[in-house]
Amino acid sequence: MQRLEIAQTIANALFRAEDQADQGLMAASALVSLMAETRLDHRLSAVLAAQAVSETTEAIRAFGEARARLVAAHAALEQAAPALIGRETRLMGPLTGKPETDQPRTARLRAAA
Repeated sequence: MQRLEIAQTIANALFRAEDQADQGLMAASALVSLMAETRLDHRLSAVLAAQAVSETTEAIRAFGEARARLVAAHAALEQAAPALIGRETRLMGPLTGKPETDQPRTARLRAAA
């Protein structure tokens, strides 16, 4: 496997992990919302499932921390990439834009301008 392919494989795995962290946040948040909505709609006691809500909100906190660590890993990999693939090449992710630019990222590699 060429260095460029190795780097892109790692980048693609990172992008999937970042997406999955966001999906975990969304799913856990939806669960808390559903539990609260169901309790209110059916006029159930707040004590009912209180521990489940508490545990789920703790899971949301953990997802948020995991997401932050993935973002930090992303930055570290971005700094390490030139040593692996050269300074003229930039790895791009799947159809998402970086906050500092309005150009779309793609799953393919391209030379930096």
